[in-house]
Amino acid sequence: MSSTNQNDTFKTNLAELQFTTSGITLPEESEILDAIIQDFQNAFDSKLQFKKENGEFLLSTPQGQLVTSIAAIISDRNRLLAHYVNQIDPNYAVGRMQDGIGRIYFIERKRATNTTVVGRCYGKINTKILEGTMVKDQQGNVYKSLADATIKDLDEQSNAYVDIVFECLKKGAITCPIKTLTERYQVIQGWESITNLQDGIVGIEDESQAQFEQRRRQSVAHNSLNSVDSIMAALINLDVVDDAYVIENYIDKALEKDKENKFQLPITLKPHSVYVCVSLRTQSTNKNSSSVESIKYQIARSIWSKKPPGCALNGNETVVIKDDTKDINGNLLYCPDTAPEYVINFDVAEPKPICIEVNIAKLKPITGDPVTLVQNKIYSVFMGKDGARKPRIGSQILASQFYCPVQSLGEWIGILSIKVGFLSDQKEFQADPSSSTGLIHPTEDVIRVAINQIPTLDPRHINVTFEEEKKDVFNE
Repeated sequence: MSSTNQNDTFKTNLAELQFTTSGITLPEESEILDAIIQDFQNAFDSKLQFKKENGEFLLSTPQGQLVTSIAAIISDRNRLLAHYVNQIDPNYAVGRMQDGIGRIYFIERKRATNTTVVGRCYGKINTKILEGTMVKDQQGNVYKSLADATIKDLDEQSNAYVDIVFECLKKGAITCPIKTLTERYQVIQGWESITNLQDGIVGIEDESQAQFEQRRRQSVAHNSLNSVDSIMAALINLDVVDDAYVIENYIDKALEKDKENKFQLPITLKPHSVYVCVSLRTQSTNKNSSSVESIKYQIARSIWSKKPPGCALNGNETVVIKDDTKDINGNLLYCPDTAPEYVINFDVAEPKPICIEVNIAKLKPITGDPVTLVQNKIYSVFMGKDGARKPRIGSQILASQFYCPVQSLGEWIGILSIKVGFLSDQKEFQADPSSSTGLIHPTEDVIRVAINQIPTLDPRHINVTFEEEKKDVFNE
């Protein structure tokens, strides 16, 4: 490598970076160090000593410190360059670079939301609780109220109360189980206690690299029309939609509900029809009724704008939309009073709670709570963190997908078994009152939800048991 300044040429022994058909090639750190040592020797007429007679490098000398520092800086910058070169590939892009690639396809990463919970505040009548009032749950998470409220209602025991929506200050999948929002973070005269009579609405984490890349691939069909992929791409691009499942019946007779295997076809499809099932983002399902109707209207319009003409639809949700198509000048093609109306049908995915049990050999004491460590790791994998993909509508859950993440917690873990099952299906479980999940043990290695269902997991339904190590006894 050389550089020219006016009439002088300066040469270096550093190898140039190579861009080949397989990508960027970087020199080894040892090659960079040797090249810099040679440059120093050339500059100082070979008067510097870098190694002892036995070949040991003299790191403690000034010249040794200089060349190793320069070599480390160059190597670090080379790696940084290689990193950004690889970021051009959507398979490896992360963070801001992945966001930039997403914008080429006109999609944005779905951001994290806050957990919300309805807190019942007891106290004296006419006590005012202002917006922003802080409370805390038993896990130490702090919440703030979203609106002013006044205690004025009476319950069955004639206790004065008011229900207030509280929002967790931290975004993400933070659970707030029933009766765990119990601490007043600040004191207000006349306000005596607080609790939550229902589980909180769990927030959502930022869309992970794997989830965003999966959605980008599916969104490629967003600009197309009249296909299953077109409808899918339009739906997953909606901020209110977490997932979608679209299938079609292209023949001239109905496809009957599959009684033998409910997971394949849980409903009957009309002739020449499309079936759409969507999973809404958790926070979207708990707005007021007008917001819910607005969400359904968004979904219906997306389906109508992409489905083939004359194609029937299936589903329990019914939304009537008007054709408000505009010409190139932005004028409506139809008069609003006489515009054609269309009935759009689809389904909202039914949450299907699952249960997971991990049986571990208790080998030796460890620092921390092993049950919490295992529960957090499995929940993290299920929610699509650590590069994993979150289970989708109609997906299957393999017990084996949790083995490696659990084992990565440390050498103290010796996994005896991991089983999965559905909470609502007693056939999947064996009764056991001592189970930490409540009453049951999952017994399956693989489960699958129907195409109108989406699997869900509560950390409380991850049961972790430890068994004493069994020693084999051999007869002499």
